[in-house]
Amino acid sequence: MPVQLPPSLLSCGASLRRLYLGVWLFPFTIDLRRGPGVFPHLQELGICHGITQERDLQYMLACSPKLEILALIGTFCLPDRVRVRHQSLRCVVLWHSLVDEVGAMAAPQLQRLIIYCTNSTGPGIGRTIKVKIGRAPQLAVLGYLDTAKHVLEIGNTIIKAGVTKVCPSTVVPSVKVLTLKVRFRVAAEVKTLLGFLRCFPEVETLHIMASDNDTDYYEDHGQVKVRDRLSSTFWQRVGPIGCMESRVKRVVFDQFTGWTNEVGFLKLVLGRAVLLQKVTVVLARPDSAAMSEAMRKLQPLASKRMWATKVVDNLSFEVCGRVAGHLCWYKEASDLSISDPFISMLGLH
Repeated sequence: MPVQLPPSLLSCGASLRRLYLGVWLFPFTIDLRRGPGVFPHLQELGICHGITQERDLQYMLACSPKLEILALIGTFCLPDRVRVRHQSLRCVVLWHSLVDEVGAMAAPQLQRLIIYCTNSTGPGIGRTIKVKIGRAPQLAVLGYLDTAKHVLEIGNTIIKAGVTKVCPSTVVPSVKVLTLKVRFRVAAEVKTLLGFLRCFPEVETLHIMASDNDTDYYEDHGQVKVRDRLSSTFWQRVGPIGCMESRVKRVVFDQFTGWTNEVGFLKLVLGRAVLLQKVTVVLARPDSAAMSEAMRKLQPLASKRMWATKVVDNLSFEVCGRVAGHLCWYKEASDLSISDPFISMLGLH
């Protein structure tokens, strides 16, 4: 059990600009002095491998008027809800943590919300994390939205595939870089993927990570039932997706294995994205047999006859092997000078 930090530590923050606390129980803040004078210059706060009550996290936000970066790294169940209401915060990163809700409730300067390898606090099948976007008009980089684990709520509307209609209250037009994680073998999640995409009509760089390999852990393994399989004409019948048809310039498909639905999704993108300039496919398996099979399925897609793009010059279709992400990627995730941290994670350009 971690040892609790002494509350007196939080009375020494008058000149701090960066504060990282790790492997501790966060101090109880009920009886501490409050207000913007506690951490008047703090710009970056990281809580690592610790336990923090929600009220104590809110205390830190309220006492840090100039805070720009908040990173929760390997937190254990508490805080179980991360609700951001802050005037200056620009970046929130949750990295290998346990939470039940992440919300950009009222964050007028928030530019980046990254949720990586983060699960719900409780055991059992069906546990999900609510990702809520309230008032965040500057939010430009968002991911990884997981179609198996995340319930997306925009404003007061929970986004449901095939149910939620696109309207001004259910879209986030500020997002330019979006990353989605999906199990393509599960039909319901493929439909959720398409539903999520419709909520972000101005996306220019789209990252897709397939989760159909053995390295991902899901308590619900997404058993494929015959009645749930997508029909052979499913992809031809997909309705309009605004970002795909008028904004997307680059697509990165990570962990490609060659599943039929993965190929179907790529064909959908190529056949609709009129501004598309670059496609990068990162293979999931490095062995030669798997790579040969994947390349066989990808080769027809490289033909420009498959592309709807009106861009004439500098078109690119790349296929490469995966480079393992490094342990300190969360630092790059919170580095606002890097326009696309997901590209950086994969070692791409």
